[in-house]
Amino acid sequence: MDDLELVKDILDGNIDSFNVIIYKYESSIFKFILSMIKDSEEAKDLTQEVFITLYNKLYTYRAQNKFSSWLYQIARNKSVDYLRKNKRVIQLSIENSWNISSKELLPEQWLEFKETREELQNFIKCLDDTTRQIIILKGSNDNFKLSDISEILNINVSTVKTKYYRLWDKYKSFINEKRCKAL
Repeated sequence: MDDLELVKDILDGNIDSFNVIIYKYESSIFKFILSMIKDSEEAKDLTQEVFITLYNKLYTYRAQNKFSSWLYQIARNKSVDYLRKNKRVIQLSIENSWNISSKELLPEQWLEFKETREELQNFIKCLDDTTRQIIILKGSNDNFKLSDISEILNINVSTVKTKYYRLWDKYKSFINEKRCKAL
């Protein structure tokens, strides 16, 4: 059953279809929220809130929008509200976003990995909120197209593309400036 059929079933009162939606999206929504707020317990609570909001507001969903984009937009809004309420700074953990893992690295390789991870974390901290959210969304779900991300963030797809493709140039500049400061 595709998402649109599940939505229609839920609106017709079929709770089992809602359980299918939860089963399908709960893990990815949790990971997305966790990557934004960095607190596992709060991420669990917010994930539940997302699905409660989804259930209560499902009648407002418009079929011309992709369901997953609409759901991630709810998750993003809940996360941003939480961060504003708690005045917490978003700190991206590279391992959580892209599941980078090392298998039996030599000490030199581990040091290089650690330095690279630190550089990436520092770079991401320097990004504006929108660009940071673009990279978190892209890193948290490889299936997201840039058009999906534009729907979630409620910004023009050309803005998402521009910010996404400029990231490499920004990163190169960031690294070059860092190396220049070290000299």
